[in-house]
Amino acid sequence: MIPRLKDEYEKKTIDDLQKKFSMKNKYMVPKFIKVVLNMGLGLDANDKKKLQNCIEDMSLISGQKPIVTKFKKSISNFKTRKGTTAGVKVTLRSNRMYEFIDRLVNIALPRIKDFQGLSVNGFDTFGNYSFGIKEHIIFPEINFDKVDRIRGMDITLVTNSKNKKFTFALLESMNFPFNKQKKNKEINWGTMAKTSSIQRNLKRIRLAKKFLKKRENLKKIIKNRKLPLEDRFAAQLKLAKIPKNSSKTRIRNRCEITGRPHGYYRKLKISRIALRDLASKGKIPGMTKSSW
Repeated sequence: MIPRLKDEYEKKTIDDLQKKFSMKNKYMVPKFIKVVLNMGLGLDANDKKKLQNCIEDMSLISGQKPIVTKFKKSISNFKTRKGTTAGVKVTLRSNRMYEFIDRLVNIALPRIKDFQGLSVNGFDTFGNYSFGIKEHIIFPEINFDKVDRIRGMDITLVTNSKNKKFTFALLESMNFPFNKQKKNKEINWGTMAKTSSIQRNLKRIRLAKKFLKKRENLKKIIKNRKLPLEDRFAAQLKLAKIPKNSSKTRIRNRCEITGRPHGYYRKLKISRIALRDLASKGKIPGMTKSSW
């Protein structure tokens, strides 16, 4: 049986968005690829009973058995050790994805106390949307009497759109309740960095992937002293003709959330400002605030 939301998307939403943005064909219309649910356990990760309760709750919410996530690196400042349990995660696709989105928008979100709408600042540079929920008991599948502890969770909606404006239009067509005060104002789709700078860097990443093998082969010929000098010089000329921006050294490390090039953490791929903001909201499992 086709989910109600999927049927509505195929019959109505695709045509509406195609007309709104004057797209040539329906395959250019943005669509959902997957929904990722992540629940961090923090200090409860070492307790097997609480971990099992968390797995059962996530299974009821998503209708699919979650996987237990592990820390990939040991970071002393975050009090994380490689290989230890971080939380649980579920990736939903196809029909289950549409069924979850339908329940989320029409049942779960309206049950949040003093709910003022979702923030319009949850879009990343790749057109995906993420937001957090403080209480997982808003889902009707959870029995409040059997819950050992109220936990928060992160939800990420991954789309095939590379434009934030298209993703916002897609979510609005699915009746996502955005904050009305911010929605009535002109939404600033830019980030702390210029959109043109971010797009330029993404273009360089694509070029680097495209010419990676060609550059490596030519460099091997140039460095090989056993080959004739003419062949090495010809390879050097060919390398010079390849676009300069296809070199890895031209790629700038930028924050995945804000696009900011300064104060960049290589391990986390975000800037210091984004890290502080996420940590203050409790969205980084295992990170605690310290003062001395």
